[in-house]
Amino acid sequence: MIKFLHSITYLGNVYPVVITARLSFPFYFLALFSSIAFAHADKQPLELNTLISLSLDELSNIETTVTSAAKKSQNISEVPAAIYVISSEQIIRSGARSVADALALAPGVTVNKISEYNWQVSIRGLNEVLFNKALVMVDGRSVFSPLMSGTFWHTVDMVMSDIDRIEILRGTAGTMWGGNATNGVINIITKSSKETLGQHLEIAAGEHNYQEVSYRHGFTLNENTTARIFVKGVKSDYYYDNDDPWRSYRGGFRSDYQQGSNAVTLQFGGYHNVSEHDWENYNLATTPPQLIPTQLVDYSRGGYISVDWFQNNDKTDYEMHIWADSNSKVEPSSKGQFSTLNFDGLTRTRLTDSHELTTGGGVRLIHRNVAPYTDDYYAKLEPIGRYSNDPINTDAIYNLFTQLESQLSDNITTTLGVKVEHFTLNNTTEIQPQARITYQYSPLQQFWAGIGRAVVTPASVESLTDGYRLGKVIAADHEGSGYYRYYDGLFFTMGNPDMKNESVVTLDAGHRISLTPELNIDSTVFFSNYQNLRMLETGSEPWICAYGQCNDGTKLPNNLFIHETEFGDRLNANSYGFETAIRWHPHQDYILNTSYSFINTEAYCSGNMSCADDAMSGAKATYNHQPAHYLSVQSLWSINANWQFDVWFKHKSSVDSDITYGDGSKPYSAPEVTTVDVRLAWQKKPSWPKVEFIIDALNKAPYSDMPNKARIGETAYLRSSWDF
Repeated sequence: MIKFLHSITYLGNVYPVVITARLSFPFYFLALFSSIAFAHADKQPLELNTLISLSLDELSNIETTVTSAAKKSQNISEVPAAIYVISSEQIIRSGARSVADALALAPGVTVNKISEYNWQVSIRGLNEVLFNKALVMVDGRSVFSPLMSGTFWHTVDMVMSDIDRIEILRGTAGTMWGGNATNGVINIITKSSKETLGQHLEIAAGEHNYQEVSYRHGFTLNENTTARIFVKGVKSDYYYDNDDPWRSYRGGFRSDYQQGSNAVTLQFGGYHNVSEHDWENYNLATTPPQLIPTQLVDYSRGGYISVDWFQNNDKTDYEMHIWADSNSKVEPSSKGQFSTLNFDGLTRTRLTDSHELTTGGGVRLIHRNVAPYTDDYYAKLEPIGRYSNDPINTDAIYNLFTQLESQLSDNITTTLGVKVEHFTLNNTTEIQPQARITYQYSPLQQFWAGIGRAVVTPASVESLTDGYRLGKVIAADHEGSGYYRYYDGLFFTMGNPDMKNESVVTLDAGHRISLTPELNIDSTVFFSNYQNLRMLETGSEPWICAYGQCNDGTKLPNNLFIHETEFGDRLNANSYGFETAIRWHPHQDYILNTSYSFINTEAYCSGNMSCADDAMSGAKATYNHQPAHYLSVQSLWSINANWQFDVWFKHKSSVDSDITYGDGSKPYSAPEVTTVDVRLAWQKKPSWPKVEFIIDALNKAPYSDMPNKARIGETAYLRSSWDF
């Protein structure tokens, strides 16, 4: 038995204790139902004894630190917000091959897989393809797309073992992080290069032509500086049901410098993704129109560089962050190139022993270059596409913020803050305040509550670009035969630069408790009110061209029809729910991580046909027909020093809808989806390679993760990794 001298601060007193590294094995789960009666009179000795009995591993679970809530290192028990940390061990032992897949471990996060390498990820509902209500970062660098203010998840990848943790902050975080931190923040934090010295090689292969190789080399430059480089390549089928190829290549560098109170981190890297699909081009300028079979080589590529500087002093801390990235896509509906330069900084001053003031600000410049309209754009059309009348320009975002954290007593801490943010894209200024409070009932139990407002960063996809899809229109024969026939039609979704910014006000409250050294429970309830959500609105005369004759007098070939809808901001919604995360560690060789979420959304609007109670489509119908229940249970069993066996159970509830189309289909109804992933790992000793056999969706027939999306199904693969 190894013993460690440690100390615990409890109600202002410091207690020296001895913590053993051996974990006892009583079945404390039954105590969950028998030990909830906490009388204040005996709370102190009971919970102090519990603290003293903790092993080092258990104590570290309670003392987990996070940085996403207040842009500083905090004990998770001090955070007055809903936050969940996915550890490196959870990620590796989940068998997840992507960051997006791993996010399903967290409560409140919805992950829909719409192909083998494409995902829809949302926090607290309102899930859609262009979900724009979560700020996604890698080491504090935003990875959102300025086109849609959302995230293309296939561009977010790295050597999975280099991830230290993923912090998921649920709820409004606009005061500290600004635009897009409306439903939450996802911060993917990688390990310091000091923690990844040596070499790491990983090779994987499996069904659907899946192959993956990654290599990382960490080294020391001098006594204060370490660094690492990495490369990674993935090859696979893009879809479960066909062999459209997918290839992804990326590489990067990170260096960390630490001397005294100063720290500097430099990172740079890039990626190149490409998939190939059967495609068609159309020439509607000729008579008859031409259909030209072709191949779509859809690539997305980008590069980034970032510098982070930290200085910690007795009274004041300073931070400065500079990053730049450039990315481009050729997929017709998101084609364009965006380059971003970002600078932000802050100072954190301890005014007194009880008050800490954080102030800061930043500026972000975004240069866009998207496809312009041409006079004869209909001469070269694809099944989908996007044009803009303002294709090349530079937009800016400016912000200032301040936040005061005050310890009012030994048990009560408050946080008050506000951010002012200006967007030149639509020339709007937004105020994003928050107020939060924490009540430290004891070292093992905390209550918190908060309210805040946040906005979504305006995006060019909804304001400055016009998307289209090519289809057919059934109309009376223009020659007057009395019959109906098919005509080519273009269906446009027009941008609207006059919309108000999407915003949300969220009230949430939570409770954290360690019932026993082995059992931790974190629960949250929330209510959110959304204003000015995006929807498609149909005007009084949506057919601007019929039989080739347009309302403005323009004549188009081949009796072309053109239909327009426009983005609007009249949609509002209320969302409420409950989230809980339970971590049970009954034995040193076994951990059970459980998360459950209930999320319900009620969207409402008026003044447009899509707002009607019997509307057959539209954003209102989409938001009101989403799964309400989500469950994740991850079982981690270290059988012995050489073997691990892990199981990940995932479930989301069904969706029932009365909306029925003429062909009998129900576009908003969906069955429940339940999957089980399994992982078996073997390693002779730490210096040997680790071999893993993983099956996603064990024994699951092919299924769609959401209506009208590509099927996915059971996939098995082998993975071997070696640290040397």
